[in-house]
Amino acid sequence: MNILHENTGNLTGILKVEIGEDDYSKNVENAIKDLQKKAQMPGFRPGKVPVGLVKKLHGKNVLAEQVNKLIAEAIYDYIKEKDLKILGNPIPVREKNDAVDWDNQKEFEFHYLLGFAPDIDLELSDKIKVEYHKIKVDDKTIDEQIQNLRQQYGKIINPEEIGDQDSVFGELIQMENSEKVAEEPVTNKGTVYIKDIKDEEIKAKFLSKKLNDQIVFDINKAFESKAKAASVAGVNEDELPGEGTLFRFTVETISRIEPAELNEEFFKKVFPDEEIKAEEELREKVRSEISKQYQMEVDRHFKNEAIEKLLKKADIKLPEEFIKKWLLESNKEELTEEKIEAEFDKYADSLRWQLLESKIVEDHNLKVSEEEIKDHLREYVKAQLRQYGQSNPEEQMIESFVKNIMEKKEEVQKVSEKLMEDKLIDLFKNTLKLKEKQVTFDEFVNLVKEKYDKEQKNTK
Repeated sequence: MNILHENTGNLTGILKVEIGEDDYSKNVENAIKDLQKKAQMPGFRPGKVPVGLVKKLHGKNVLAEQVNKLIAEAIYDYIKEKDLKILGNPIPVREKNDAVDWDNQKEFEFHYLLGFAPDIDLELSDKIKVEYHKIKVDDKTIDEQIQNLRQQYGKIINPEEIGDQDSVFGELIQMENSEKVAEEPVTNKGTVYIKDIKDEEIKAKFLSKKLNDQIVFDINKAFESKAKAASVAGVNEDELPGEGTLFRFTVETISRIEPAELNEEFFKKVFPDEEIKAEEELREKVRSEISKQYQMEVDRHFKNEAIEKLLKKADIKLPEEFIKKWLLESNKEELTEEKIEAEFDKYADSLRWQLLESKIVEDHNLKVSEEEIKDHLREYVKAQLRQYGQSNPEEQMIESFVKNIMEKKEEVQKVSEKLMEDKLIDLFKNTLKLKEKQVTFDEFVNLVKEKYDKEQKNTK
C-alpha cells in the first residue's frame, strides 16, 4: 500500500491511496472463510457450502468491504503519523472512487480531499479591550427579595377572614344560575390562590369572606388563562364549561403565610454558612447574592463579546469550499447545498471559535479535573437540599447524590463544559482589558436585546 499526499491550496490537499492485491488478499480470504462457516444454502449442511460458491455469491462485496476497511485504517494511521491538523474528515472523490471495477481490477487507487486547520497567531493581552458591565442592585430589589425569603421561611396560619395574599381551600360546584346548581355539574375540591384572581370585582367577592361563606363567580372571567381556570375546576381545558358559566365556591380552610421575623434564627435559616447578626448585614448579603446572579448573565454576555473581539483579531482563514463539501457529506439527510450556503457564516464562525478555543485551552493548559466536577456537584446538591429545608444535610447524603450524578455521562459532560466555560471567562477577565460600565439590570437587558435585534436584522 502506498499513500501520497499533495497540497492543492493553502489549506487543502488530496490523498491518493494505492492498494495492491498483496495488501488485501489475506483479509479477503479470511473473511470468505468466516462467511462460509455461517452460510446456509439448500442442499448443503450449515457451514459446508463450498468456498468457491460463497466467493462467487459474496466475493465482490467482501472485497469492497475489506479494501475500504484497510483504506480507512491506513488513512487514520497516516494522518496520525504525519501529525496532519485536518478539519472534519477526508472526503471521498466520488467521480474517481466510484469508477473502480470490483469485478476485474486487482489493484486500486482511491482519492480523498483534505481540509487543514489554519495556524492561529493570537496572544491574549490587555491590548484587546472588551466592555464589561457591573450591575447596580437597588434597594427596591433587595426589599423584594427579603420579603420573598420571609414568605419562604414563614409559618402557615389560619386567619378568620380572606386576605389578598391568602390561599383558600374549599368545594367548587357548577351552577345553572346564581341560585341553582347545574344538572350533572362540574365539581372539585381544591385551592384558590387569591393573587391568581385577575378580575378585581371577583377578587373583591373573596376578600373578607369567612369559613363556610359562599362565593358565586364566573370562573372563565376570574383567571388570566383558560388553563388556570381549568386547573382550579379540576378538569382538562376542553372539558371546562364556556364563558359566562358560574361556579359556587364554599370556603372550608383559609391559609396565610406569616412572614418570618427578621431575627438571627431567620438569618441562619437563609444563610446557614454565614454569621449574620443584624438586618443591615442581611441586606448586604442579599445584595451580594443578587449581584452574583446578575453577573452570571453579565459573564455570558462578556464571553460572547470577548469571542467576537478575539475572532476578529485572529482573522482565521478557512478552506470554505472544503468545509461546505464536508458539511454536505456528513449531513446528507439534514442539510442541502442551499441551506449550507444560506447559513454558512454561522457554521464558519462556530468552527473558527472551536479552533480558537482549542488553541487557548492548550496554550493556557486549561483542564477540568474530576475533583472539580465533584466539588461543583456537592455545592449544587447542598443548594437543592437547602430549598427543601435541609440546611445542614449529612455528608453521606450529599456524597450519595454526587455519586449517582457522576454515573451519568451526559450530566458529567454538562458540568465539565460549564466549568471550562467558567475557566475561559476567568482567563479573559485576567488577561484582556476590561472597560467596566455600571448599569442597572434592566439597562443591561435592554442593551443586550438591542444588540441581538440589530444582529438579527443584519442577517436577514
